[in-house]
Amino acid sequence: MTAARLGRFLARAAEAASTVAFAAMFVLFVLGVFMRYALSMPLIWAEELIMVIFLWFVFLTEAFVIEEREQIAFDALYDIAGPRGRQAIRAAAALLIALVFLVSLPLVFDYVAFLWRERTAVLRWRLDLVYSCFVVYWLAVIVRAVAQLARVVGPHWRDHVATVAPDERGNLLG
Repeated sequence: MTAARLGRFLARAAEAASTVAFAAMFVLFVLGVFMRYALSMPLIWAEELIMVIFLWFVFLTEAFVIEEREQIAFDALYDIAGPRGRQAIRAAAALLIALVFLVSLPLVFDYVAFLWRERTAVLRWRLDLVYSCFVVYWLAVIVRAVAQLARVVGPHWRDHVATVAPDERGNLLG
């Protein structure tokens, strides 16, 4: 399996998992409201489970589903730069992101590992397991930044440094 196929598979799997997670949060929320107000039997564990699902949902969706072009970007300089300038901006940004996240990875890992001592209030789950999604997210950011850097300094860099053109709604694409 090539890296591109593996990436597409992971993105689809994460998208499906995100959809299931969102549906689960919705069902748990409605069930919690019903149990609390209709039956006067609150489900204390439901709120905590919703928070854990939300945490994983946010970080894994960001890591594997959201594409770079869907990220918020301050691209005023990028829009007026020529192809080589855009290449330099994208390469510098990818390198900076990869380096910052790589340098801070041991600290993130150590802190999440430190959390093994603490547990959630109701379900009593270890917090290192609950927050392990953050380490996965951190690693995904590093891999994506390195892949972006490789694309913009590689032989087909022009394919990844698009010219700015409006889409069908008039929004600028880049």
